[in-house]
Amino acid sequence: MSGDYFDYQSVSEQDENLDFKNLKPCPHCKKPVPADATLCLYCGESVSGSHKKTWIIWVAVFVIITFVALILLY
Repeated sequence: MSGDYFDYQSVSEQDENLDFKNLKPCPHCKKPVPADATLCLYCGESVSGSHKKTWIIWVAVFVIITFVALILLY
């Protein structure tokens, strides 16, 4: 069992060089965060643009599953 744990002592923190002069509002909590941040410093949600397109994927999956179900029922 000695190899089944995460060695926290070997992890080193990396410096984040965030630009606090260039701020944008968080899309979730609307508080100002650096424009080059990937996570909101206040709510912890992702501030990158990828979360906006995930609903398109879910709608497409739902439509495909519904279409396949209708074909199999008839």
